[in-house]
Amino acid sequence: MKSTSTKLLAFASVLAIGVATSGAAKAQVEPVTATLTTSSAITSTKTSDMDFGTWLIQFVAGTPALTLTDDGTVATTQTGALGGSLVVQVTAPATEGVLDVQIPAAGALTAVVSNFVDIADAGLSLQDVTYRTATENGAIVALAAATAAVPVTVLAGLTDETFTMGGTIDITATPADLAHTATFDVTFAY
Repeated sequence: MKSTSTKLLAFASVLAIGVATSGAAKAQVEPVTATLTTSSAITSTKTSDMDFGTWLIQFVAGTPALTLTDDGTVATTQTGALGGSLVVQVTAPATEGVLDVQIPAAGALTAVVSNFVDIADAGLSLQDVTYRTATENGAIVALAAATAAVPVTVLAGLTDETFTMGGTIDITATPADLAHTATFDVTFAY
């Protein structure tokens, strides 16, 4: 083969490579998604109901009442004037009412009572429900009716804030020998 043919062949190869690479470059497309997730979720869990214990009650007169603590000591005491009535504890209470509430970040909530149903026996009435958190305390039920919203400061996100409840049951007659219950809902909201 002649040297001119080799040179011509080399030139043609370089020209072919140059034409092949000088065309439009191919691109790879990568889609990108921007995501924002928000959460104002409130979770609450009932740990325990309010237990006033077992009592012998024979009403004569006076203003006897039973008061359950809300400070973690879990005790019920007889309060008010006996006026000749007999009010004796038979069994100590097992629990105060305890709810745990949690939100994603520290913040302020309110708690509201609704659907309050008092004790059916006319001689007993859950007159007051008190509450205590790490930073607040007060009444959430007063005189057998729901009060306005009460504050609950959640000190840390994704951590249970304990909402403990106690209260007072007024005695105005000798009740029947059975378990007496009152019920209500507690709603936490921003």
